[in-house]
Amino acid sequence: MFLVFVFSPEHDLNDSKYSILLSENLLRNHSLAIDEHAVPRLAVMPPGYRENGYPYQLDIVNGVLLYRYPAGSSVLSLPFVALANIAGVSAHTADGRYRIRGELYIQAALASLLMATLTVVFFRIALLMLPVIWSVVLALGGVLSTQIWSTASRVLWSHTWQILLFGVVIYILLSEEERDARGRPILLATLMSWAYFVRPTSSIPIAAISIYMLIFRRKEFFAYASTGAMWLIVFIAYSWRTFGTVLPAYYLFQLSSQHFWEALAGDLISPSRGLFIYVPSTMFVLALSAYYWRTLPHRRLAVVCLSIIAVHLIVISTDPGWWGGHCYGARLSTDIVPWFFLLAVLATRCLVDEGRPMMKQFAVMLGLLTLVIGTFMNGRGAISYPANNWVNVPVNVDRDSHRVWDWSDPQFLAGLH
Repeated sequence: MFLVFVFSPEHDLNDSKYSILLSENLLRNHSLAIDEHAVPRLAVMPPGYRENGYPYQLDIVNGVLLYRYPAGSSVLSLPFVALANIAGVSAHTADGRYRIRGELYIQAALASLLMATLTVVFFRIALLMLPVIWSVVLALGGVLSTQIWSTASRVLWSHTWQILLFGVVIYILLSEEERDARGRPILLATLMSWAYFVRPTSSIPIAAISIYMLIFRRKEFFAYASTGAMWLIVFIAYSWRTFGTVLPAYYLFQLSSQHFWEALAGDLISPSRGLFIYVPSTMFVLALSAYYWRTLPHRRLAVVCLSIIAVHLIVISTDPGWWGGHCYGARLSTDIVPWFFLLAVLATRCLVDEGRPMMKQFAVMLGLLTLVIGTFMNGRGAISYPANNWVNVPVNVDRDSHRVWDWSDPQFLAGLH
């Protein structure tokens, strides 16, 4: 899977640009401040630059040039970046300026490695409840027919580290449920805290799992909550020292209900951003879960999954930029891929035990069909330049978001018609 991801040619830097530069700055200077020599201010602003003369990924806070997006991915990537630097690959030139090719090489390799690792995690999750062949199919389908191939494995989006961390969280939760074993609340809280440091929407599964721990694992809740509180104090201290606020501005959701219903429909069924269009297996998983609900194993984990999925869809639909900007397909739904995968494992366990051969064969064929369609849809995002350049042709999608509703020019068919 690493080879599939790294040799899929579309590795475009977007929001993640400069995150490796930040990692190297932490290694060399032990500072979050970006050296203005590396990224000089421009007097004439080309597209993608802000009024302050810097790229939109950077911002000036209290007179210091900082990376605008969460620093968690840059911190977690430090060991890999250090090894890349030793091998001679760097986001800096010899004279200290920014080297975009070095940044791209490191991000593409690291994102591919992390998502290949997530494939193994998915396989191990499935093996807790399913035979080997079924586990292989679900693991491969879970990465190739979803935004993991089209988004998270391309470059180091904040989704990338986030979904890997939650993949491990899901493995811990399911293994404890399946084996009725003692939990690991300190590890669980640490993984989820770092997921929050990586991407603020992690607060949604953190809230759901915290309620689950409080209700069903009360003996472990104190250790879990104490660990999470300590990590939160560390994060607040970092934010106060760096930004002068309790939380960084990026963590304060700017939500609006003005276009909620259009946004919700767009995030689900629009031809260029719809989750059900780009990942049709999600509809199959929901239908299969509903059909087997009475016999579904570990239903309390299924409730956790459904709660996280529902709340996440509501949150991204109240985002004024609900279409996700310059991206491919249903990028803003990438966060919920691991939770759909867990739901798929639970529902597939019922399908494995299905005693009606015709019903079982029909469901298996339908499920495989959705995986094949999803692989085509997300493969386009990983290998097609026209599909990725759709965001700018014929007009910038951020200037005309209604383009995502145009069935005569869907993003997944760009370059094919």
